[in-house]
Amino acid sequence: TKLLRPYFAFEKVLRGLFDITTELFGVRYERISDVPVWHESVETYDVYEGPQRIGRFYLDLHPRKDKYTHAAASILVRGTRETALPQAALMCNFPDPKDGPALMEYLEVETLFHEFGHLLHAMFGGHGRWIKNTDDGIEWDFIEAPSQMLEEWIRDPPTLRRFAHHHETGEPVPAEFLSKLRRADAVSRGLDTQRQLVLGTLSLEYYDRDPAALETTELLEATYRRFPLVPFHPGTHFQCNFGHLNGYSAIYYTYMWSLVIAKDLFSKFQEGKTILDPTVARRYRETVLAPGSRKPAAELIEDFLGRPLSFDAFENWLDREGR
Repeated sequence: TKLLRPYFAFEKVLRGLFDITTELFGVRYERISDVPVWHESVETYDVYEGPQRIGRFYLDLHPRKDKYTHAAASILVRGTRETALPQAALMCNFPDPKDGPALMEYLEVETLFHEFGHLLHAMFGGHGRWIKNTDDGIEWDFIEAPSQMLEEWIRDPPTLRRFAHHHETGEPVPAEFLSKLRRADAVSRGLDTQRQLVLGTLSLEYYDRDPAALETTELLEATYRRFPLVPFHPGTHFQCNFGHLNGYSAIYYTYMWSLVIAKDLFSKFQEGKTILDPTVARRYRETVLAPGSRKPAAELIEDFLGRPLSFDAFENWLDREGR
């Protein structure tokens, strides 16, 4: 992380994200200043495809007093055909260029791409006839897949080096640094997956039985024993700090299942010479993002891949070394 930070100046990363998604999806972003915003630091962009405006988004990307402290994409207006264009906002807390070079951590770059994936889903999916067929009706075990997939573009060295330039010298990030990053990412892949399985199992099993007889810490210990790579520390009560037990209740598993879907969707981009092929991206946009929830997610995936969803890409990712 320390090696990479000098190559992730916030403004270059944001410009890189814009350039990559413009190349993939054939849209452009025009900043506007004549609209009301909730804070002077918020930036507003209209999304165009050719001469046609298809949506608007707001970027609230830097910390300030009393602001939400995590990262999220929020729908402001659900678009419907001939009625309203979609509007969405990103609320994050990345380094602010007004305070210096604003160097980001690698995980912050990943977060920015992830949340922007949600935003694009809202922009492209907000043109159906009915609100319930936009992002509002998307299945929870699919909704994270498009955002998780967009993270893949920062894991591709040629793509990353397009914008990861040293903030002082302008030199692209060295290939050896990226090799170290890929190896480090692979080291804990199995452990991270088992931890997600612990969380998904815990959330499901807290809600699939009579709560009157539920002893939450006993179930916690039993869940950890099922996934031995993740150690349990006696005397602790992790469930009391597991915030997603409220928002996600029984369906936290959807994070992991969406990742399975994202890996399979991305495999289509990997079949060509470059993952920046706009033809593949156009097909992905038209078959997966634009329909919103007009079809079950499994059908959208099959429309894009030309086959049903497969576990193979995720399994290959788990088995693959970082080289």
